[in-house]
Amino acid sequence: MARRIGLAALLLLWGSAVDARHSSAALDPRRATPGIHLELVEQPSPAGPVKYRLRAEGVPRGLSFGIWTKNFGQNFEEALSGFQVNPGGILVSVDELGRSRRLEDIVLDPGPYPRGAAWAVALASDDHKVAAFARVIPYPITSWDGSCAVSLELISLYGNRFVASGAGFAGGEDVEIELRSAGRVTHRKQRVLADGRLPLDVISHGSIGVERVARYAVKALSCGPAVEYEWGEAALKRR
Repeated sequence: MARRIGLAALLLLWGSAVDARHSSAALDPRRATPGIHLELVEQPSPAGPVKYRLRAEGVPRGLSFGIWTKNFGQNFEEALSGFQVNPGGILVSVDELGRSRRLEDIVLDPGPYPRGAAWAVALASDDHKVAAFARVIPYPITSWDGSCAVSLELISLYGNRFVASGAGFAGGEDVEIELRSAGRVTHRKQRVLADGRLPLDVISHGSIGVERVARYAVKALSCGPAVEYEWGEAALKRR
C-alpha cells in the first residue's frame, strides 16, 4: 500500500510523461500481438490468498518488456519492468548488481479482491507495440453439479451487473434459467450451444428491495447447478 501511495505522489510531480509509463489505458487485450501466449498459473495455497506465476511463450528477442496488472475497474499499472529474452530463450530481468530473475520465478498476488471480478496481467514492450494478455477470476462464483457448471462474473462498479456462463450441458437441450432476487422469481428457457456451453447471459439487478442476495440456477435434464451471490455494495467487498 505504501508503495502505491508513493508512486501516486511521484506521478503527480513528474507529469504526464511518467504517468504514461506507469499507468496505461492504451493496453487493450483486443489488440494482443499474434503469436505470443501469456498464461497465469495458480499456485497451491490451501489457506492463504490466491497467487499466480506467469508463463510466456513466443516473446520476441531484442525488446524490453514490462509486467502490467489491471485491478477490477482500473487501468493497467506497471508492476515490474526490464524483462528481455536472454540468449537461452528465457525471459529475465537483470538488476543493478547483474543478478537475473526469471519471469517464471515471480509470484504475482492480486491481493484482496471482489468475488467474481476479473484480474488481468499484460506483458508489454516499452512502447506498447507488442503485448500479450492473461485474465483470471481469483475468487470465482461457480457451482458444479456433475459435469455441468455455471459461473458468474461481476462486470459493474456498482455491484449490480453480472455475466452468467455455463458449460458441460447437453448440446441442443432447452434448459430452464431461474433467477431469485429481491423477493422475485423469474423463469425462462435457454438453448444450450452445440459444444455444451450456455450463451452468455447478462444479469442486471435494480435498486428495489433491501435484499442483496440472489440465486441463479440452471435446470437441465441431468443436472442443476446453482450459485448464490451478493449484489450491490456487498458484491464489491474485497476478500
